[in-house]
Parts: sequence; structure tokens; C-alpha cells
Amino acid sequence: MAASCVTMAAVTSINVVRLPESSNANKPRLSDPAPLLPNIQSGRRPLVSGFLGDSWKLQRHLGVLFAQPALSRSKGAMAVRASVGVESEVSEPVTGIKFSKNASPQGSSKDLMLAGLGVREKKVAILKVKVYAVGLYVEPSVVSSLEQWKSKGASGLEKDEAFFKALVAAPVEKSLRIVLARDIEGGQFWGALDEALTPRLKSAGAGEAGEKALAAFGDVFKKRPLKDRTVIYLTWTQPSTLHVSVSAEGASPSAPDASIESEALLYSLYDVFLGKDSVSPSAKASVAKGILGVF
Repeated sequence: MAASCVTMAAVTSINVVRLPESSNANKPRLSDPAPLLPNIQSGRRPLVSGFLGDSWKLQRHLGVLFAQPALSRSKGAMAVRASVGVESEVSEPVTGIKFSKNASPQGSSKDLMLAGLGVREKKVAILKVKVYAVGLYVEPSVVSSLEQWKSKGASGLEKDEAFFKALVAAPVEKSLRIVLARDIEGGQFWGALDEALTPRLKSAGAGEAGEKALAAFGDVFKKRPLKDRTVIYLTWTQPSTLHVSVSAEGASPSAPDASIESEALLYSLYDVFLGKDSVSPSAKASVAKGILGVF
């Protein structure tokens, strides 16, 4: 206690001096104290007597000694916000786009978990262009439909097409969340998706009903510009409804842009991302690891 008092007394009674302009530079003049900040014009830094050294060091020490405790400024609330931010979101590594670990998309009545995420890249000449990030959300109960793969390793699941078919067919709510990584015309976005969906629908024998469902799906995108960070939810509610929601980043639409009844369209759509020729291999691999982690 005595030592602390001596230290505090020394800090509060420090004599601040500056070098005089005369030839007696070694003798400080106590009656003419220098300012605490350096002399900017002359470029000289004033000296202080005592154990703290230069004036900037003095200011730093005084700031530490007399600063108010952080707890008095709602440190607890700040810590909670930081913790939530760290624990509730995951960043897609290539685009840096963030995904919440849980979501309740428009049209869904359930709280869905993020199973995995990845990037959709398009090769242009010799370059790979990042088009969007995509994440798959599912009900946690999906694992009850995948028990037979419980003991399989992640690398084995990534190559097991039967596993992904069972995942797509599981009678639970699912949602694909797409976040654009660049500006793109809606017609251009739809053109690429239509190119992937059409042969799958034909292979499934969807016929005229499939064509109508595909046309209704395309109408959501064809005539609208899609800006960087636009969010698209493609949500599958049981048994066979596709809810399509499009919104700017951070915005929450009051209702889906379209709700389309078509089991064939849903299977074809999810096969685009989770099937044998996935448009996002990184997302498919991530989903395998994510589901394995839930078992």
C-alpha cells in the first residue's frame, strides 16, 4: 500500500521541462514547463524528469492508470453480441459471404439448420468467375432418414450418390440459400438454371406439367436485375411445394415471390446442387461433412 502511494505521488508530482534555447541546455528551468505534446514546429520531443521518459509515454501511462473500467460501459452486453456474432454465422471461404447457422425461410414453418455451403464458379476463358455462394438448410431430424450412413467417413459420403439421393428424398423441409457474389441480369441467371433443369425434367418424364412449373419458376427471374448480395431462397415444403423468395441483402420479404407445386421440379432443382453433376462441388462436399457432424 505504501509503495502504491509513493508511485501515485511520483506520477502526480512529475515536473515537466523542456530544453532551453540558450547554451546552458543541460540545466532544466522548472519555472517554464514544456507542453505535454511534442513541439511540432521544431521537431523536438520534450523531456520529462522521473521514471516515465518522453511525454507520449507519460500520457499513455496516465491513460492506463486513470481510465475507467470497461465493465462500466456495458461490457457484458458487448461480450454477448460478440459471442452471438461468432457462433451464429459461418463464412463461405471463397466469397466471404456469411450464412446464419439457422434460418426460417419464407414459406417454411420450421427452424432449419445449415448443413453445408460452397461456391458456384463459372469458367470464362481461362478464369474462374465467382457467381454466387450457396448453402443448404434442412431440418435436424433429417438424420433419421440417413442412419445407414452414420458410420461412413466424410470422404466416403462425398462420393456416395445414394446418400445424396436419400437426403433429397427425406420427408423434411429444406431450403437452398443463394447469395450473389456479383451483379447479374435475372435473365442470365435464369438461363443457366434453366439449362441445368430442362434435361433433368425430361429425364424424369415431367411432361407438360413440368414445363408449366419450369415456366412459372423462370418468371420470377427473367425481367429483374439481380444485384451483388441479392439473396434467393428456394424452399421445399412437404410434400411438393417450391417457395421462391428474392430479396436484397438484409431485407426480409413478407411473402414468397412464387409458390409452385411440382415434385419433379423440386427433385430436379435439388439434384442440380446435390446430384452427380453438381454445379457446386464444394457445397456438396461441405454438406456431407455437415450431416456427418450431426449424427
